[in-house]
Amino acid sequence: MGTKIITKTDRQMEDRMIAVSHDPERADTLQKARAFKRTWLELAEALSAVNEKRLWEKWGFTDFDAYCRKELHLRGSTVAKLLGSYRFLESSAPKVIERARTDHFEAPIPSIATVEFVKKATEEGNGDAETLRSLHRIAFEEGAEAPVLQRKFGEIVFPQTERDKKEKLRGQIANVARRLSSLIAEDGAPLPKALAIRIEETIGELLESIEN
Repeated sequence: MGTKIITKTDRQMEDRMIAVSHDPERADTLQKARAFKRTWLELAEALSAVNEKRLWEKWGFTDFDAYCRKELHLRGSTVAKLLGSYRFLESSAPKVIERARTDHFEAPIPSIATVEFVKKATEEGNGDAETLRSLHRIAFEEGAEAPVLQRKFGEIVFPQTERDKKEKLRGQIANVARRLSSLIAEDGAPLPKALAIRIEETIGELLESIEN
């Protein structure tokens, strides 16, 4: 078995856990932050409690963001995603949270990417009620991950207009053209100079055409 790599941040957080061991809630939240990738839902629940009870005040931090950043080493955007996903489950799929609190799960605990997809589809998508019920079931009861949900429901809940499709294709063509131009311009490119110049000119015309 390989040796686990301990980072500087891991050591800092472990030292902090020992220092605050007299405060169970604080030590517990720290522990869950260290195991973030495995227990994101537990961490989100702990963060929600810390925020709602304003526990960070008695721990000597100026605000919740400062506590998350300095003690848990979590960016504000990460915390916002965690809390947003947790609150969505609280209101839309509370059984998922209940499963996470037990030792024997009835169904897999969804990844945060899965919850984010379902949340966005529910709040911003165009799926009808039956589609959303199916999405929730497949995500939260059958354990499908975000890529699977995207393939199965993406075009239904986030339909693209013809303009969207054209803009996407336009961007793809431009990226390929710029990449080809970059390769041709590299030293040692296996092309006759005259041909390379003609291709460069054609790429220039292509980019000018699609950008206009």
